[in-house]
Amino acid sequence: MKKEHATISGRKKRFCVIMEVVGKSKALVVLESCLQESTVYFSNHEKILKCNPYCRYVRYIPDFDVFQWTFEVDDPRNNPIVAIFFVRQTEEHIPTDSAVFRRYVGESRAPIDTETPGKKIIWETVESAPELLFNNDHTFIGKTFSEIFLLHQTDNRTTVHFETNISLDFKLSFPLNLMPEPALKFMSDMIMSKIMQQATESMLCQVQSDICCSMPEIATEGGKK
Repeated sequence: MKKEHATISGRKKRFCVIMEVVGKSKALVVLESCLQESTVYFSNHEKILKCNPYCRYVRYIPDFDVFQWTFEVDDPRNNPIVAIFFVRQTEEHIPTDSAVFRRYVGESRAPIDTETPGKKIIWETVESAPELLFNNDHTFIGKTFSEIFLLHQTDNRTTVHFETNISLDFKLSFPLNLMPEPALKFMSDMIMSKIMQQATESMLCQVQSDICCSMPEIATEGGKK
């Protein structure tokens, strides 16, 4: 949704238009390691994020018990966009009798051991985070909610379902702020989701390489809601 904020420059009033841009990606990967080993690997927050080609750095902030992600991409005009996220990681067991377990068993491409509980790793934006001051108009604080579901296969490999959503409030400059909102929103979300899809595929290929998989088995879907 666009939000207009009026500012005064001399005798002219101008509007700073802000629009939320949302990106989504969904991926499935099979790892040549058991559930326990795969969970240990994906629990290494910094190592996983550094597999993302757009991640510039990840650092842990003890005072807030959060990780700071800093990503950088280029917009269609090759101008840099820096996105910063403050994220906390949590982990959960997925009971075999739960609806979410049955859902991901159904979506998996290989037989799943339905007697072994799954694992879920969550990356979620926190409300309390450090305050940052920027002296430019291309750095944004974003929000994310990501879930990594790990299931034990009957062949002792691991199926990983990776889902992530992010949102950023962009300041729109002329002439973009003159475009019809539905068209601009659709275009922006699709571009964001395409970038995320490419990043997710690249990241999981790196994970597979690190964990010594025999062959890639990745299926990604970007921009689905």
